Order: sequence, then structure tokens, then C-alpha cells
Amino acid sequence: MNKAVLVEARNLISGFLKSRREQLGITQQELADMTGMGIATIKRFESGKFWLNMKQFLAICFHLKCFYFLAEVESEDEFAKMMRERWKRPADDN
Repeated sequence: MNKAVLVEARNLISGFLKSRREQLGITQQELADMTGMGIATIKRFESGKFWLNMKQFLAICFHLKCFYFLAEVESEDEFAKMMRERWKRPADDN
């Protein structure tokens, strides 16, 4: 997996979680308070400039009432099918 794919993944995740926070009417400060993180961490993450660790990611998912999703690449699940198409690029083999 190359750097461009990782950056795109981080941007997709941070963009989704930012939209979810806004949909719920939660401010960045409120999310920081709920998760025990600093406001700077939330801002850097939402701007796509910071990788959360697993504990931080799970805390944000919990407080934003959303699931994280894992599936086998070969799965026939609709989400897995969609992701296979989205991530199908020759550069991904790097």
C-alpha cells in the first residue's frame, strides 16, 4: 500500500467522522471533552493531518454513534464489493 492510498484512506475516514459530528450538532470542543482528547487533536484529525491511534478512533466512533467496519477483501458483502472497486488501482501493489 503506497502513501497516496494511505492519505486517501485517512481523508475518507476523517471526512466521514467530521460530517457525522456536524450531523449530530456536536462541536469539536464537545467531541474533545467527550473523548478526553485535546481540541488540537480533533482539529488536526478532521483536517486530514493526523492519524488517530486505535483507542482514539474507537472513542470517536462510540461518541459519534457510528460503526467501524471490517470485511474480508473477498467477501460478497455489499460494502466489501464497493471498497474493492474504489481501491482497485495498479499503484496499490506498492
